[in-house]
Amino acid sequence: MYNIVHLEQSEFIKKMVKHTLLENGFNCVSVDTASEVYNILSNDNQQIDLIITSLLITDDTIENFMRTINASSKKHVPVFVVTGNDIGESKKRVLNLGVSDYITKDCLVDELIKHIQYILADDELMRCLQEAKIAVIDDNNFDRTLIKDTLAEYKIFNIDFYSSGNALIESGKKYDLYLVDIVLEGEFGKNIILRLRRDNIDSSIIVVSSLTNNKTLASMLNAGANDYIRKPIQEDIFIAKLKSNIRTYSLIKKIKDQYKSL
Repeated sequence: MYNIVHLEQSEFIKKMVKHTLLENGFNCVSVDTASEVYNILSNDNQQIDLIITSLLITDDTIENFMRTINASSKKHVPVFVVTGNDIGESKKRVLNLGVSDYITKDCLVDELIKHIQYILADDELMRCLQEAKIAVIDDNNFDRTLIKDTLAEYKIFNIDFYSSGNALIESGKKYDLYLVDIVLEGEFGKNIILRLRRDNIDSSIIVVSSLTNNKTLASMLNAGANDYIRKPIQEDIFIAKLKSNIRTYSLIKKIKDQYKSL
């Protein structure tokens, strides 16, 4: 069951949203105050998949509301803001708080279903990522641990870690997704990428490096990398890029499987 918390003072809006969600197979808990949302968030045994809130909150500000959510154990839960009209100049400020999207009341029902369908598709990408075979090539123990802990937060455990490209090659294992540092002791990431791309034509290869020179990064992409992530990794961008690349990989794999079945 997909669980949604809806913070709203208007009884009319609450009833309309709850009816729409229940009609489409979602569970909705309607509340009047931010304090009630905080109590729900503090319950580690209660699964929350989406929070919908109005822009104006009676017992708090939207700024503090978002800060509280972002500091909680439910910080990964997307938040939609429902507004009376297009928020115009406030749009950048609201989105910069960490809001996933906003919906105007003029077309609330249609937009709500559309946005929830997007979230469900995003959840499917996460499941694909959790099932993917991932290799991390990095000789820095701190960085390996950071990547491992970050992925574990999203229940991504199907990972093998290598301190060198040679160790990976010698293992003979194949992976769906490779995370490759550029600067390794006695090795250059570009040579590893060339070898990986030659032997794994469909796999996604992502450079993860503290280097920022655009020519160097372009060289890695030209060698066969699909994308790059800069260290120190920023959790949200890191996971988003992994999902984006697994989307491409899954699509290619699906097309090839369909072609083989012809």
